Amino acid sequence: MKIFSNLSIRNKITVCLITVMLLTAALITGAMLKVHSSYIDNYMKHTYSLIAQLESELCVSTIDFGNWAEVNNNLEKLSKIEDVENAQVYDKNGKLKASYNRNTILEEQQIDPKQSLATMDGDYLCVSEPVVYKSEYKGTIFLKVSTKSHSLIEYNFLFTILAILAVIIALILLVAMQLQKVLGKPLTDLSSTIKDIAEKQNFSQKPAVPDGNDEISDLYKQFGTMIDTISAREQERDKAKSKENAINEIFTMVSKSSFDAIIVTDNDLKIKFYNAAAERLFGYSSKDVENTPIPSLILPKDKLSLCDAELDTYRKTGSSKYLNEAFETTLIRKNGEEFYAEMSSIPFQNNETSGIAITIKDITARKKYENELVEARKKAEESDKLKSAFLSNMSHEIRTPMNSIIGFSELLSKPGSFDKNKEKYLQFIINSGKSLLNLINDIIDISKIEAGQLKVKPRKVQLNPIMNETYLSHYQINDMKNKPFELRMKKAVESDEFNIETDPFRFKQILNNLIGNAMKFTEKGYIEFGYKFRGQDELLFYVKDTGVGMPQDKLDVIFKRFGQIDQKDDKNQSGTGLGLTISKRLTELLGGEMWVESVEGEGSTFYFTLPYDPELNTADEYGASLSGDGDQSLEGKTILVAEDEDMNVAYLQEVFADTKANILWARNGQEAVDTAKENPNIDLILMDIKMPVMNGYDATKAIREFNKDVVIIAQTAYALTGEKEKTIAVGCNYYITKPIEVTLLMNTIQGFLNKKK
Repeated sequence: MKIFSNLSIRNKITVCLITVMLLTAALITGAMLKVHSSYIDNYMKHTYSLIAQLESELCVSTIDFGNWAEVNNNLEKLSKIEDVENAQVYDKNGKLKASYNRNTILEEQQIDPKQSLATMDGDYLCVSEPVVYKSEYKGTIFLKVSTKSHSLIEYNFLFTILAILAVIIALILLVAMQLQKVLGKPLTDLSSTIKDIAEKQNFSQKPAVPDGNDEISDLYKQFGTMIDTISAREQERDKAKSKENAINEIFTMVSKSSFDAIIVTDNDLKIKFYNAAAERLFGYSSKDVENTPIPSLILPKDKLSLCDAELDTYRKTGSSKYLNEAFETTLIRKNGEEFYAEMSSIPFQNNETSGIAITIKDITARKKYENELVEARKKAEESDKLKSAFLSNMSHEIRTPMNSIIGFSELLSKPGSFDKNKEKYLQFIINSGKSLLNLINDIIDISKIEAGQLKVKPRKVQLNPIMNETYLSHYQINDMKNKPFELRMKKAVESDEFNIETDPFRFKQILNNLIGNAMKFTEKGYIEFGYKFRGQDELLFYVKDTGVGMPQDKLDVIFKRFGQIDQKDDKNQSGTGLGLTISKRLTELLGGEMWVESVEGEGSTFYFTLPYDPELNTADEYGASLSGDGDQSLEGKTILVAEDEDMNVAYLQEVFADTKANILWARNGQEAVDTAKENPNIDLILMDIKMPVMNGYDATKAIREFNKDVVIIAQTAYALTGEKEKTIAVGCNYYITKPIEVTLLMNTIQGFLNKKK
C-alpha cells in the first residue's frame, strides 16, 4: 500500500484498471478451468465406466464358466485404448484371476465387490464395475486409466483463455492511457504547483484555474483561498516565533548547564524535550526518545502498572501524589542497569501547550554509601553480639571444668578425704581436664582451618574397628549418664577387614562430635549411627536421634561458627558451638560433604559422605557392602533374570519370592535381548554368561546398543583371573561368581538400585 500511495494519479488510474482487469481475468479463468476440469473428470468417469460395463458384459459368460484364459484375451483388447494402463478381473471371492498391464504391473487391489466406483487417484482414474449374470454377482472388473491425455486438453483450453484475456488487457490499457490525459494532467499540474510553494515557502503565487466548472476547477479555487489564509497566518507565526526563540535560548542554556536530567513531556508522558544530562544518565539520544512514552524507557517493568494508574488519576483529577514533590525510586538505563534516582515532577500549562517537567538526579552513589553504612552497622552490632556471646560462652565453658578441677583438688587436700573419695574425686578431675582439653583443641582446630593450615593425613584403615570403638566409648558414657535412650549402630559390611582410605583421627573426631551432639539433645528414644553405600565410590555416614530437633530456619545456622548461641537457651546447650563447624570443614577436607535433616520435636539426622575406593577390598566384600540398610524389599522394581539352568532358576525364584519385585525370565541370551527391547523400564538385569543361542557377553553388547542406563550384573560359574575385567569390558556394571550367596546378591542389587534413585 505504501508503494501505491507514492504513485502519481495517472499511474494510480492505470494500476487500478489493470488490477481490476487481472482480478476479473483470474476469477473468470479459475471458474472456467474448474468447470472444464469438472466436465473432463465426469466425462472420463462416465466413459470408462461404460467401457468397464461393456467389458463386464463381454466377459460375464467366460467368468461364469471360469474360463480365465479367455478373460485374459478379452482384457488384451483394451490395449487399443491408449489411456488404459491396467485392467484386472476378480472372482466373486475377491481373488485376482486375470489382468492386463501396459507398462507397469498392478498389485492386487482391495475392492468393494458389489459396488460400481470411479475415483481419481493422482494422475489416474480407478474404475470398479461388478460382473452380474442373472442377478447373481460373479466378480469385478477393475480399470486403472491414465489422465495425461485429458490433462493436455485442459492445458490447451487454458492457453486459449489466456490468449483471449491478453487481447482484452491490451484494449483496457489503451482506454487507461486516454483517461490519464483527461483526468491526470490538471491534477499533476496542481501537485507541481503545491510542491513548488512548499519548497520555496512562497505563498504569493497561485495556480491558474483551468477552464470548466467541474470538481477540479473548484479544487483550484479552494486552494487559492487556502494560500491567502496561510500567508496571513505565516506573518503572525513569525512574530510569535521570534519571542519563543528568545525564551527557548534561555531554557536551552539552563538545561545544558544542569547536571540533573531534565525531561519535558506532554500530558500523556510522551517526551518532548530531553537534555544532555538525560542522555548521559539513561544512554538514549534525544532522537531515540522523541515522542516516546517516558515510563516504557526508564521504569522497571514491575512499576509500569503503578505509573499507568497514577497517570489515569492525573487525567481525571489533575493531581497525583507524585507531582510537586521530590521522591526516591529505582529507574533503568538503556543497557538494562537499574539505579537509584531522586525525581520531581511539576505540571505546566500555557496558551498553546501543557505537560509535565521532570528533573532526575542519580543518587546511586549516595544510596550505596547509605546502605554500606547500614550494613556496616549491622555487622558491627552482630560482631559485637557474637563476640560478647562467645566470650560469655567461653567463660562458662572454661570456668565449669576449672571449678571442678580446683574444687575436687581442694577436697583431696583435706585430711581424711583422700583415701575415702580418692577414685571418685580423681575421676571428676580427669573428666574436667579432658573437657578443658577438648575446648582448647576446638579453638585451635577452627583457627587452623580458617588459616588454611589444618592438614589431613588419609591412609588405608579398617573402618569397622573404628565404628566398634566409637560405639563402645559412647555406650559407656551414656551408661554413666544413665539416660533412658538406646544407642544403636548399623554397618553395611560386618567384616573387620573392610578398608577405606581416610584420616582415622579426623574421622573419629567428626563421628564423636555428631554422636556427642545427639546425646546432648536426646532424653529418650534412641540414637543410631552407621554407614551405607551411596553408589560405587562413596560411603554415606549418618547419626540419627529422637531428640528435640530443630526448626527449618536454623539448619544452616548450626554449621556456622558459634552457631548455637543463636538458639534458644536450653539446659542441655553447652560447648563452644564450634563442633559442627569443625566437623563440616573436616568432612570437606576429607573429600566429602555434610548436611542435616530435622523436624522440630521429632529429632535430627546428620549425614556426611566420604570417598570410597572399591579396589581396597575384594569383590565379595564390595558386593556385600552395596546395600546399607538390610531392606530386602524390591517393590516397584523390574528385574530381568537371564538363566538357562532349571535348578538355578528355581533357586532364584525362591530368592526373589518375598521381594515384591516384578521378575522377568529369559532362557537364553537372545530372549534376554528381546525382553529388554520390549520392556525399556527394566531396572536391573542378572545376566548368566554361559547360555544357548546367544551367550551373556554378546547379549550384553546387544542390549548396550539400545539401553545405556540399565544395570547389568553378570552371574557366572567362571571365576578365573581376568573374567571380571572381561564382563565389565562388554558393558556389565558388576560381576558375581557362582555359587551365589543370597546376602551378597541382594545387597549388590540394593546398592545399584539405590544409586539409580
